[in-house]
Amino acid sequence: MTFTRTIAALLKTPIVLALLVVIVTNTVILFHLPAFDKPTHAVGVPSAKHPSPEPVLIVLGAGVYRKELSGMLRCRMLKAFDLYARQRATRILLSGDGTDPHYNETSAMRRFALQNGIPAESLLSDPLGFSTYDSLRRAIEVFGIQNGEIVSQNFHLRRALWLAESFGMNVHGTACDNAGSSFFYDLREVPARSKDVLLRWFDFAPRSSRDELF
Repeated sequence: MTFTRTIAALLKTPIVLALLVVIVTNTVILFHLPAFDKPTHAVGVPSAKHPSPEPVLIVLGAGVYRKELSGMLRCRMLKAFDLYARQRATRILLSGDGTDPHYNETSAMRRFALQNGIPAESLLSDPLGFSTYDSLRRAIEVFGIQNGEIVSQNFHLRRALWLAESFGMNVHGTACDNAGSSFFYDLREVPARSKDVLLRWFDFAPRSSRDELF
């Protein structure tokens, strides 16, 4: 068998094809490749009635336990409060899974924000932010956010920023470093990057239920 035929045979192997997909999709995010012509506003037809050019702080859910924020989410929230106090933005979008009374990220996030002196009128809540992809697509299409500052951990920011920019948002990120970078979270990002790049390439709509599959 010639070398060319050997390569062709390998490329037909599901494991090899899957590995190639992982490599390509991760390369897109790691090197921040512009996979799309940047939209002029939002992907598709935005449903936001009043698109806002004002900057908004965006905090993505990261787990709650018995209605208390996880350490990672608490760190994101406290960093957002600091940025809010420094007048980096006048509003904060709290995005997470808020559809289950026994596991409600956005309710816990909102309660924590109010307890820390953030005015209710400065808070936006998106209970359908089931994933990073859902949260950021809805941020521009539903909430009309055109300029944002994403608050998250370093390991997560690169993917979040790539997604937001691919949807047409003007964004930058601020890191919350309580978790820093660890092997577990870095490893977890590998399939997460592949999933989000594929969702974006195939232009999936955000979910309306946590039970929906992409």
